[in-house]
Amino acid sequence: MNYIHPEAKLNNNAHISDLVSIGKGVTIEKDVFISRGVIIYGNALIEEGTFIGENCIIGHPQRNELKKLIKKKDSALNLRNPLVEIKQNCTIRSGSIIYSEVKMGANCQTGHHVMIREKTTIGNNTLVGTNTVIDGNVIIGENVSIQTGVYIPLYSKIGNHVFMGPFCKLTNDKYMMRKKFDLIGPTLEDYVSVGANSVILPGIKLKKNSIIGAGSVVTKDAEENQVLIGNPAKPIKRFLE
Repeated sequence: MNYIHPEAKLNNNAHISDLVSIGKGVTIEKDVFISRGVIIYGNALIEEGTFIGENCIIGHPQRNELKKLIKKKDSALNLRNPLVEIKQNCTIRSGSIIYSEVKMGANCQTGHHVMIREKTTIGNNTLVGTNTVIDGNVIIGENVSIQTGVYIPLYSKIGNHVFMGPFCKLTNDKYMMRKKFDLIGPTLEDYVSVGANSVILPGIKLKKNSIIGAGSVVTKDAEENQVLIGNPAKPIKRFLE
């Protein structure tokens, strides 16, 4: 049995499986496939041709929205959260959670059990791998490949055509809560490649076309076309010289 809010708009050519809950102000366009057990909170736009796998949560309320919900003692499905947009022909695989105020471009894909927090923008044709966490207020460009188990913290910026290998981690807290310090995520410019299990420290800038070897710890900025490896990572050559 499904719950569909009276103010939700569902195209007649959308496929809705069972045990699905769809909240206030949700719009689902034609040829969208919503799998079993999906919850879509209020004020979401799911564009045509998108597939949402089993037990996904779309438009999860942010912290301040949950406080309003508790105060009102109301159902979260009655909230009109800030808009979450999933553009056409996306694939959101099972167990993924996408918060409100996320904008995902066309032809994007997630692996299983991905979490994308609020105020994140993701460009067209981008892959977000299984068990990846994007912690909110993040900008990600087009044609980005984010592999399994990647962590991207608040205030990170990732350009176009970036590759992030399995289990690499970006960080944004230089002193780990031991003193006052603004959280500053790294910036990865266009065509950057980061190898598996690498760690990029807060505020680091990886400039265009730089390459970080697997298992490296990056403590200083990388220049354009530079290859860095090691702990701490050091430049070994220029790429495409």
